[in-house]
Amino acid sequence: MFMYLPFLLALLAVLGIALGWKTFSYAMWLGTLAVTLWCFSFHATDALKLSF
Repeated sequence: MFMYLPFLLALLAVLGIALGWKTFSYAMWLGTLAVTLWCFSFHATDALKLSF
């Protein structure tokens, strides 16, 4: 899994905001949200493998 992907999409969204690309920025923010939620659901469903 590429853990840098949400950060890259957020950076692209901020750059789009700075350049005034409103539609592109919205798409990047939604992409960031989708990837973050997907990663969360992927990790939240696994059992913790703790050994004490």
